[in-house]
Amino acid sequence: MGVKFIPESIENEIRDLLTFCNNYKIEYDFEHGYVFDEEYDYTEEDEDEDIIINSEIDFNLYLPLSDYEESTFTLEEVLEMAREAKNCIRVDEEGFVGKKIALVRIDSYHREVLTRINDENPHVTALTEIIDDQEYMLNIVEGITSYGLALTIENKYNKYTPPVDYDDMFIEIRAESDLNHNIINSLVQAYMFEIKSSLKVEIHKSPRPYYDPWEVDEIDISSTPLKLRPLLRGKGISELLDLYNSTLSTQNAEILLLTYVKVIEYVSQSVIQKDLIATTLTKLSSRRALSPDATYILELNKIFDNHRNNKKDHQAIKLTIETCCDIHEIVPSAPEFLKVTNRLTVDSNQDVKQKAIEEVASAISQTRNMFAHAKTNYDHKGLECPVDQLYEFAECVDILAQQIIRWFAREHEDNRVV
Repeated sequence: MGVKFIPESIENEIRDLLTFCNNYKIEYDFEHGYVFDEEYDYTEEDEDEDIIINSEIDFNLYLPLSDYEESTFTLEEVLEMAREAKNCIRVDEEGFVGKKIALVRIDSYHREVLTRINDENPHVTALTEIIDDQEYMLNIVEGITSYGLALTIENKYNKYTPPVDYDDMFIEIRAESDLNHNIINSLVQAYMFEIKSSLKVEIHKSPRPYYDPWEVDEIDISSTPLKLRPLLRGKGISELLDLYNSTLSTQNAEILLLTYVKVIEYVSQSVIQKDLIATTLTKLSSRRALSPDATYILELNKIFDNHRNNKKDHQAIKLTIETCCDIHEIVPSAPEFLKVTNRLTVDSNQDVKQKAIEEVASAISQTRNMFAHAKTNYDHKGLECPVDQLYEFAECVDILAQQIIRWFAREHEDNRVV
């Protein structure tokens, strides 16, 4: 009998890996590790069959001062992690950037739900994007990564902030060849939006040192979709998603509402412009345009007067919701003070639907003004959201903001006002 390395070059790779581990006080454990003991003697081995060592053997790592749930990796996975860590371009409290892999440290207020989704349906959070003829694979990973190894190499840890912790969770971006660092943020922002929008689980950037996750109520994941939509990218999208994703790290209903309204207003300019162009073109397509009289000119002028009116706060919000949203989507979570919206059904006529849109738009506008002005003598208009219903209302406006973002992404880039 003897020891066979498949391929033969893997023997030197393992020896280099063990030297690397010993140099940085990383403990390890793998099958047939005794083969690399200096005192090991093949002739003393009494096994009848050859010992086969290849890249698929199990290999465990134990980083110094670290406390985390043990995971078993293949030798190939560990070699890749170490290779990326040695070629580290940047490692800091926010994450890691290597040659082919980027890791952005994240957390979630629904962490246990996200972990359950990953454990039960790991393919759900996995996405593949092709950008400039290169394939990028995105996923959520936990535990030991190149990040922890790079921190170990650079000695950026202590007993309070170890190189790997049970709390570590990352968005992993993996490229086929060299990673384009200029698109990392746009991919992260788009991915965070898809997780929130599709799985109803927020994730947000969470730099080291970690903090204890909040206690959250159990969330039913039985209706979790089987996959995510393609990531939203293009003109104005990254800036819009930056704005939306700034809400993911807060549970403050006032901040949520104010930011969601900013999302609506960001897109409203595109909606208003499109409405103006469409209405004007319709008017100009009339036979009367060939020989316009005074009445026709005044009617055309009325279109531009209405356009100026649409730029006003309430009208802009109303037109944007009317154009981009399915108002029925918020009925199940509509707070009590939205009386018309709560009565809306699929059988409701168009008049009732318009009244519901008007009610929601007025409530958004007036509630935003109530918070934005922050005046003790603020003159209430009547549709401001009561304090005890703010979180329900914020959830409704969140749903509308998501629909508005998707409408904006569907529009041709030439039609987006940014």
